[in-house]
Amino acid sequence: MRKTLLRALLLASVSCGASAQPDLNGLWFPAFGQGGGQTPNPLPFTDYGKKQADDYLAAFAVEDDPGGWCVSPGLPRSIWGAPFPVEIIQTESFINMFWEGYFQYRKIYMEGHPRPDPILHTGMGYSVGHWEGETLVVETSYLREYPYMRRLPNTDAATLVERITVATRTDADGVSNRFLTNVLTLTDDRLYTQPVTVTGTLAYSPTTPIMEYSCSEGIYDQHLQERGLQVPVFE
Repeated sequence: MRKTLLRALLLASVSCGASAQPDLNGLWFPAFGQGGGQTPNPLPFTDYGKKQADDYLAAFAVEDDPGGWCVSPGLPRSIWGAPFPVEIIQTESFINMFWEGYFQYRKIYMEGHPRPDPILHTGMGYSVGHWEGETLVVETSYLREYPYMRRLPNTDAATLVERITVATRTDADGVSNRFLTNVLTLTDDRLYTQPVTVTGTLAYSPTTPIMEYSCSEGIYDQHLQERGLQVPVFE
């Protein structure tokens, strides 16, 4: 009888711990005006980073921004999602995130479950997460360098720590919604004298579907025009 009671208490404890983890599944959209979304200005550059930034800004115009040429921003810049939805699929062993903007894909491996070893530096890096109560803590390394100095650059030695929470808020009209807040800290000793913290917030938006993101098609169309070429038009 005593063993049965202890087992029941243990199961209840595990159940309560599991229920503390918020449900991240579904479609989310950037929640402008809900806090965060701004890059610290000025950035705390090292002497090396400051020189790189000054040289870049002196040579590169706004129209040289990589986003206009379909270069995906990767992390940490994708934390804000731009004006595009993000879809999250959450399981016990991993969390997948898919951005409509630039069709970016990210996988967060959860501690305590099998996962592959990192191989290459990528735009989204290699992320491992664990729960601290209701907070998802994610540590990311193996980030590809992002040398475009207008948009929170990083070297390939950078690391990220994110603390992700979900809370329900009610607006002035009495309408309640769920908001996902990501407090991200970038550490990159080569470029910055101290860690840089940015915050992004997404609102639950189940009726905002992921659409096809077209970017390189426009660049290709411009190439065809410059070559005087016309692809067939089907009537």
